[in-house]
Amino acid sequence: MGVFLTILLISCSHLNSHTQPESNNPAPGAFKVAMILPGPINDQSWNQSGYEGLNLIQNQLGAQIAYTPNVTVNNAEPILRQYAQQEFDFIIIHGGQYLNSSKIVAEEFPRIKFAVVTSYGGNNKNFGALAFRSNEVGYLVGVIAALKTQTNRIAFIGGEPQLITQQQAILLKRAALKTKNNITVAINWVNSWRDPDTAKSIAEAQIAKGADVLVTDADFGNFGVLQAVSTHKSISAITWMYAIQEKQELTANNIVTRVVQKVPKLLLEGATLAQQGRWEGKQYKFGILEGVQDLTPFNGSLTPQQAEIVKSVKQDILTGKIDIFP
Repeated sequence: MGVFLTILLISCSHLNSHTQPESNNPAPGAFKVAMILPGPINDQSWNQSGYEGLNLIQNQLGAQIAYTPNVTVNNAEPILRQYAQQEFDFIIIHGGQYLNSSKIVAEEFPRIKFAVVTSYGGNNKNFGALAFRSNEVGYLVGVIAALKTQTNRIAFIGGEPQLITQQQAILLKRAALKTKNNITVAINWVNSWRDPDTAKSIAEAQIAKGADVLVTDADFGNFGVLQAVSTHKSISAITWMYAIQEKQELTANNIVTRVVQKVPKLLLEGATLAQQGRWEGKQYKFGILEGVQDLTPFNGSLTPQQAEIVKSVKQDILTGKIDIFP
């Protein structure tokens, strides 16, 4: 996805209430969409991308919107229940950590449509999930890392070992070994999306073991990994991003490519299904074909021959010639 998400400069006044919904004025008969988020809406990452998606839904679908930032796992259930009682048509749960709470509330309100942003099979009624086909980019990144490594050692550093990130890691390792079978792929977990210090320590440890390509999908942890990489000219990084994260430019010379996942467009796809009455409470996944994810240009970080290999693999993924299922 070569198109970057726009950073919104959001007033801190939106964050004053962490448990009460923020809402615009309702229009009679409007499609009503609410969202809960685990962090602040101006974090220039996962939470901001969700908020931008909510605004895209408002602009594209004419929806009335409401949101609650900084929701903990413990207070998610009453907040979701409040939105359901207010008869919002579509409630977006922006993170897999709320899965159990969402199941409970969705069961209580069968006429309300719920979507959790993670990998989840749904209840085939009103509660489903929105996710990227992250296996696609996981496989592509594995190919790129294998082509780039000189030491034949790659390290993946993920945030939390949720199903979707575990699948990314599995596909990355599979693709790397298929591309170059004599390499080692180390899979590491920060066990947090907001811990750059731990991520940096993991990265430094992997560099000390000889890894010269680090792949990171750890949200705020990415900054720690990139800090570690920036001190080594011979070390490269491949990172996930959900919004423009200007701090990453500090290590631009070390970055081979970025996986850009357009969260706003993903959320718009789901809301459109709900508004049209086509939400079936199942897993919905969108990927490269729908334009919701892609890689940024290599800008000379790969040789022309390597870039052609990646282009060919990408085409084989899109046409189903490569198995991207774990």
